[in-house]
Amino acid sequence: MDKAKILALAAQAEGEMTAFRHELHRHPELGWQEVRTTDAIERELKKLGCAVFRRGFAGTRCGIVCDVNPDSPGPCVAIRADIDALAVAREDNDLEYASATPGVMHACGHDAHAASLLGAAKIFKALEKDLPGRVRLMFQPSEEQATAPGAKALIAEGMLDGVDAVIGYHVRAGAPEGEIQFTPGAATTSGDIWELDVVGKGGHGSRPQDAVDPTVAAAQIICALQTVVSREIPPGERVVVSIGTLKSGSAVNVIPEKCEIAGNIRTTNPDIRATLPERIERIAKGVGLAMRCRTDFRFIPVYPSVVNDEAMCQLLEKAAGELFGAEKVKRVPISSGSDDFNFYSAERPSVYFNVGMGGPGTPYAAAHHSPQFRTNDAILKTCAAAVVATACKFLEAKTK
Repeated sequence: MDKAKILALAAQAEGEMTAFRHELHRHPELGWQEVRTTDAIERELKKLGCAVFRRGFAGTRCGIVCDVNPDSPGPCVAIRADIDALAVAREDNDLEYASATPGVMHACGHDAHAASLLGAAKIFKALEKDLPGRVRLMFQPSEEQATAPGAKALIAEGMLDGVDAVIGYHVRAGAPEGEIQFTPGAATTSGDIWELDVVGKGGHGSRPQDAVDPTVAAAQIICALQTVVSREIPPGERVVVSIGTLKSGSAVNVIPEKCEIAGNIRTTNPDIRATLPERIERIAKGVGLAMRCRTDFRFIPVYPSVVNDEAMCQLLEKAAGELFGAEKVKRVPISSGSDDFNFYSAERPSVYFNVGMGGPGTPYAAAHHSPQFRTNDAILKTCAAAVVATACKFLEAKTK
């Protein structure tokens, strides 16, 4: 691995990566709608002379995969960058390239992932004749669509065929700028969805005695569900039961017939994960019965934990340490987030890491998925160099 050359090439690509990220940020697209985004990525890949291996997944024109050094008989490492945006009412940032699409925003940094992987593509092309294997670049749609994850589609459609390992990464708000963070083993929590209908009897707001109010029952259920973690789970286990939406009523003087609740659950323990649906349903049903309401519960399993391979972690740690210094590479506790990269990590040895954008007090500390989320363009070259160096380390190790 020629670290000086990788760093120099990443620095040379910085302006192009920044301009491309701004283009994507101004024109964000939701999962399985990323046609314009994919068009833009394909345009840039063709400029680099990268042959597109596959475009479009799950019956759409979204997502694109290409190989660098495609005729190599050596090992193959894949790198995933997600490309979709989020449904956010309005971006709250004073940027000349702020989202021009109402209700949609790159509020998680996937525009930075796409841009930096294009930067990595440019570096790989410059190094192509010296690569001891093949590199697969996967620009994946729909990471945020929990019930239709893009990773599953790419795997089902053969994108891991012939691939020996997978690398994934994410920008991280609130972490020190340029710091490479990773967690061996379970790196993220699982992330699942639950839905609950609380059904009562509608009536006039002035005569509650003639109705059965599901909103009041729902409020009691929400409070009672907090005891799942506080009273049913051993202290020290990482478990979250969240309420995401509460929908009830249509007018101030109407007691509705039904209240709808939905939320998510997260844990790093697969055994506890398996018990959480029963715990939620039991509490909801019991409270509902006590308040004369019927409850209809639905559980939607989505993401298991991302699990990092120890050997892949060591390659990342060594590669990033050589590039940026050992002090910039940190092993960190498990993240409470989730990512559909877990489907890749279940299929191949993988490493998933984060790149800090700026700590507390900087413009880059606003939470992911918030209207104030802002990406630090300065770390695009860090992302590109880190994935290139890690991929090179893997290919070199496999061909020794």
